[in-house]
Amino acid sequence: TKRTGMIWTPARAQPTTPPPGVAVGEPLLRERLLGEFVGTFFLVLTVGVAVASITDMAPVAIGLMLAVQIYSFGAVSGGFLNPAVTLAVLLSRRDKISPQISALYMAVQFLGGVVAGFMAFAGTETSFCFDYAVMSKSFGTSFELEWFFSMALCGVVLAAGTSNDAPNQYFGFAIGCSVIGGALACGGFDQGSFNPAVTVGMNIANYANGKATQNPSVGAWFVFTL
Repeated sequence: TKRTGMIWTPARAQPTTPPPGVAVGEPLLRERLLGEFVGTFFLVLTVGVAVASITDMAPVAIGLMLAVQIYSFGAVSGGFLNPAVTLAVLLSRRDKISPQISALYMAVQFLGGVVAGFMAFAGTETSFCFDYAVMSKSFGTSFELEWFFSMALCGVVLAAGTSNDAPNQYFGFAIGCSVIGGALACGGFDQGSFNPAVTVGMNIANYANGKATQNPSVGAWFVFTL
């Protein structure tokens, strides 16, 4: 600082040159991974608590939480929060993420989902699993609906979240609404996971519940984590 009359004013900072290859303000890898973990955690926690609440507003709560987390961490990690979305962005070959980083993203997304699943179980003292038998529907019904609505979700992410103007003002809202729309549309036929981290987190927590009356079948694991 320097003194001007009787007022202390901050001295002008000297410009610094960032290390070669590092953009100014670019998030560090650990910050990006933490963003994916925290965002996925709160998404999966919301799924577990909302479903346990047995409310028709569960899809809305889940979609809104997803949108909020995307807006929160979009500028940090991209706000993928879903291994299926991470894979879709990687396969789009838009140079948004490398294979190595995508593998780390998926790992922390699954970890966040598992931790959130146990926290939801601890907070509500109930659990559930993703299995088409819960809805008294067939393998084919859940397979088709999970496939198409996951495709819709990934398509919205690629169109709105990885476009040339991203991060923009609408991408989080669009992605969150795609989950709300998909869950409401297929709610009477399919549980609507659309996210392998959600499936793994809820199913593993359900295994830990000694009072659970049903655990997912092999076919259900295939359908809901595909």
